[in-house]
Amino acid sequence: MTFAGPIRSVEGMTNDRVTNADRFPMARVAAIAAGAVLGAIAALHALWATGAAWPFRDRQGLSDVIWGAPVSTFPSPAATLAVTVLLGAAALLVLGRGGVWGGWVPRWILSAGTWTVAAVLFLRTIFYWPASIGSDAINAGWEAALFSPLCLVLALLCAIVARSSTKSSPPGPSRRSSRARAVLNQAGH
Repeated sequence: MTFAGPIRSVEGMTNDRVTNADRFPMARVAAIAAGAVLGAIAALHALWATGAAWPFRDRQGLSDVIWGAPVSTFPSPAATLAVTVLLGAAALLVLGRGGVWGGWVPRWILSAGTWTVAAVLFLRTIFYWPASIGSDAINAGWEAALFSPLCLVLALLCAIVARSSTKSSPPGPSRRSSRARAVLNQAGH
């Protein structure tokens, strides 16, 4: 894994390569946070696709809290694995857009993908959160207190990454390296 930060020479000077992550450190932090949470949720779904019930005692407990219905209606392992793949892809898109990896991936793919992840998470929030309030569903409390708020926070983090990273400046030396050169030139170096 490579990070797209500036390369420092022995003297402490930076090179002329300036990335979006350098200009927008908040986007990188948001990308790492959202990517880590999406990755962890993907790992949980991968575990559930194998038939495990962790962190619950049994599949019925898992179904009650996560699915809100009897275990007989719980999604198949194949469907759960598909969700795993989508969540993993979402994590990679957001991390790529934040400059953590994927310098070889076309920017438009990372941009469109990150905006799509933000939109899907936001839509999930607005459809599920109001429906869970006052609902008799088994998982309504979990939905209202944890799942929907988490999706809203993730949607906002993804939007920060997508929006901040789309701002660009012309290629060339960063202001910091230009200032450093000017100081060194004045000092006779």
